[in-house]
Amino acid sequence: AYTQTLQFITSIKVQEIEKQCLVYEEHAKVLDIVHAMDEDDLVGKIETLLQAVRSWSGSGTFPSSSSLSGGTQIDGKLDLANMDVWLMQAKMDPSFSKDILRGWIQTLEAQVRHLQTRFEFTKLFGNLLKEWAESGDALTAFPSVNTPREREADVEFVKLERKESYEQKEKLESIIFDDKPIDTSALIAYLEELFASEEGQSAISVARLKIRGHAEQLLAGRVTVYDVRWTIQSLLASDLMDESKRSTLRELYSNPTSVEDLASVLTLRLANIASWSWPPEGITVDMRRHLSGKYRAYMDPSLLDGLFLQYIGVKWQVQFKRTFQMLFKSPLWKSPFSPLTKAETERRRTYFCEEDVGVYGLESLKTSIRVDNFLASQLPSRVEQVVRYHGADEGMFDQEMMEIDNDTSNTSHFSVTAVKQKLLHLMMTDTYLDKTLHGQHTIVCTDFEWFGPSLPHSSILILLAFFGVPQQWLDFFQAFLSAPLRFAGESGTRIRRRGVPISYALSALCGEVILFAMDFAVNQKASGLFLYRMHDDVWFWDHDLSKCEDGWKEILRYAELVGIHINFSKTGSAFVKWNTGEHSEEAPTTQSDVLPVGPVRWGFLKFDTASGGHFILDQGIVNPHIVEFHRQLSNMKSLLGWQGVWNRYMGFFERNFGGGLGLVGECVGRNLVGEIVETLGRVERETVGLFYPAGAQDAGSVVGLLKKMIRDRPFAAKVNTFPQGWFYLPLEKGGLGLSNPIAHLVGVMNSIPIDPEERFRKQLTQGDVETYRDLRDRMD
Repeated sequence: AYTQTLQFITSIKVQEIEKQCLVYEEHAKVLDIVHAMDEDDLVGKIETLLQAVRSWSGSGTFPSSSSLSGGTQIDGKLDLANMDVWLMQAKMDPSFSKDILRGWIQTLEAQVRHLQTRFEFTKLFGNLLKEWAESGDALTAFPSVNTPREREADVEFVKLERKESYEQKEKLESIIFDDKPIDTSALIAYLEELFASEEGQSAISVARLKIRGHAEQLLAGRVTVYDVRWTIQSLLASDLMDESKRSTLRELYSNPTSVEDLASVLTLRLANIASWSWPPEGITVDMRRHLSGKYRAYMDPSLLDGLFLQYIGVKWQVQFKRTFQMLFKSPLWKSPFSPLTKAETERRRTYFCEEDVGVYGLESLKTSIRVDNFLASQLPSRVEQVVRYHGADEGMFDQEMMEIDNDTSNTSHFSVTAVKQKLLHLMMTDTYLDKTLHGQHTIVCTDFEWFGPSLPHSSILILLAFFGVPQQWLDFFQAFLSAPLRFAGESGTRIRRRGVPISYALSALCGEVILFAMDFAVNQKASGLFLYRMHDDVWFWDHDLSKCEDGWKEILRYAELVGIHINFSKTGSAFVKWNTGEHSEEAPTTQSDVLPVGPVRWGFLKFDTASGGHFILDQGIVNPHIVEFHRQLSNMKSLLGWQGVWNRYMGFFERNFGGGLGLVGECVGRNLVGEIVETLGRVERETVGLFYPAGAQDAGSVVGLLKKMIRDRPFAAKVNTFPQGWFYLPLEKGGLGLSNPIAHLVGVMNSIPIDPEERFRKQLTQGDVETYRDLRDRMD
């Protein structure tokens, strides 16, 4: 419906602009008239051109040209309001400069030509927009496999897509319809042992009390109009609903009566939570393809079920987030460092003249970063906040966080890309710090295979019960998990026995409850080690090799207990030890019999021990994506569809290279930034080059290719030249809005230090020495 409306409106606007183009072509013939006038009649030429500029009443008219007031200027050089006075003086004053008159003629002629160019590009943009709306690219840029395709050229591409889809569908079916038995007694005993201490018993008792209180409050409360509004907004922020249901939600949101009715219905449903179930005819499963190339199975609920489950899910998410934060901040949660004793605190206060000892320390800063960004990061802190997760296949990031504006239908985005950048910067900086202070560093990364689809239902229910969820709510969770599913083309339904559906708030909650217990177990068993976790992607590091080994052992033990599996293709570790002599050569080594074998990755970056513990770009991972990039571009029928794929993929590359949003920390180092820029250039050259025959000119330039693509279109025949800036001008300004991440990175490149470790070395050998001397002198 949206594209049809856009197509209709665009067609009308294109027709209107074509009419104005024809009229202005006649109007612009004033240039020929002026060129035919006497060469010395400079004032006459100006008057003729001025009359043409003032008399034009179509698009591009100067706001005050008719009234000659307001100081309207052309190109900041010529004030139309005062031109009549200047021309009168030019006629009567023999000393008036001829050069000034010739300059005015050039400015007015340029204005006439400029407006003509604006009409040409407005018409071009309108036709490109019309082409896009008619092509279907708006729907098929990243389509569901159920979306029909019409072009014969797409047949091979579709077959491959469907082959991948069916393979992943078969794998998914082999998991979700097969129950995973676990040793429930062993898991319960393990959890009880984690909280067996006096502090643990106290902390878990308080947590259970808060969870039970929330459960009772949720059942006893009423769903308000405010609740319905944020629920609709958070559901729209997810990708759960299809476009028709999303349109309906927007209509409901803007209708106060409908919002009140929904509040009443949801309140009644909440009161009868014990009788809730999925419809007996089952839930349709739709396989959708993501940028990473993986397909994901979406369960398509009814509108009312979608709202009901979203409301309940977000309410429980917020409560569990608060509970987890409370446990993290309790004395039970181990710190990597022992707190200062009273005597040590007094010594620091005396010798360092500190008022608040430890408040501004490094560990205090890290604790704030951990709780704000990485502790149960899939759960919102407030109902107005929505975290949307699409998965991180192949180590690639595609996640968003949004803040709902309750007064309008808008949402403002909090970039999770920035959080992932922060994770990278923490890994890099702690490597330099450990190298400086301890001479060694260990880092591990892992994730879980088919995490969401493979979660055993019994493990989820045991964890929920352990944290205090009462039986009535456990029955509801069981009903939610045991959904009757029907894939496309199937007539009957099958009950889901394992895993959680994607994009549901309750699903994210179940996953985080499972993984938080792992976070806590590692913290307890590995001397305060913290897991930097984004959903099921996990990184941890420390200068102490034994702590990382203990943490890894505990992850393996916990995974076996709850019935999830390590994805060893995305798991790796590195142990680096440097010679710490002041003048010694670096001799990095890797050695651990306990930690997993494999590279440590962040996006397309790889931790390289051979370079002394730096991140480098793994070019081997990039190459397959260049091929996929070209195939996706080739699948587009319109130029704006092509541009949309280009921008999305280039942003995808930039984020996974470590340069997303231009957030390049000084810890990255200029060498890596240069490598990122070079690789982005290679991606452009090789992708664009696939569209050209061998040896063609401009074969590596995306702008050159777009010029060629535009010139090949009949409606662009009259456009002779293309300003370079037009390709990067935002779409809302009438440009192509082409993304150029290289420009962003080059702009900050010189501000990045060549050797980011130098500051640590100087601090140790110079800064700390000077600080000590100053403090000693002050004490003396």
